[in-house]
Amino acid sequence: MKKLIAVIVSLGVLAGLAFIALSAEEKAASTNEPTVVTSDHLSVDYAHNFGTFEGNVLAVDPKITVRADKMTVFFDNTNIVTEATTNTQRTVQKIIAEGSVVINTPDDKVSHSDHAVYTAADGKTVLTGHPHVQSPDGNVTGKKITFWRNDNKMDVESDTTETNRTRLIIYPEDQKKKE
Repeated sequence: MKKLIAVIVSLGVLAGLAFIALSAEEKAASTNEPTVVTSDHLSVDYAHNFGTFEGNVLAVDPKITVRADKMTVFFDNTNIVTEATTNTQRTVQKIIAEGSVVINTPDDKVSHSDHAVYTAADGKTVLTGHPHVQSPDGNVTGKKITFWRNDNKMDVESDTTETNRTRLIIYPEDQKKKE
């Protein structure tokens, strides 16, 4: 049971932090508050190093909230040897969120997509399936939106058709959304 709780907490923390590029201020701020992940069902396969949250998945962290129909988390094992015991620490390698993916941050950034994939090695999150991101400063849409969390940058790709081109809307100062 302790292993299951540790996996849920560690998966949830990284799942929550993974999906949106954080501002420098958010990166600097640290917290000891837990991340809580809830779903209708959780299945963990230790032998193959993955866990799947299904049905009304909600990952709540002080820095981010992620909602999806399904979230699959792939992890690897690292054995930590102390004087008396050996503990297994699981680290997230990849997270796939599927179905009505909504990501909210405290600085009022909101993304919507059908599918999101996060890879821990490069801190990259790829939103596909009608992705769009809203912030108080503006909105962006495209066929594929990619964030690099560690580099605080974004790339937006469009379809080749004229009707689904990449689009960025920047609000004038007097029209920016107020908190």
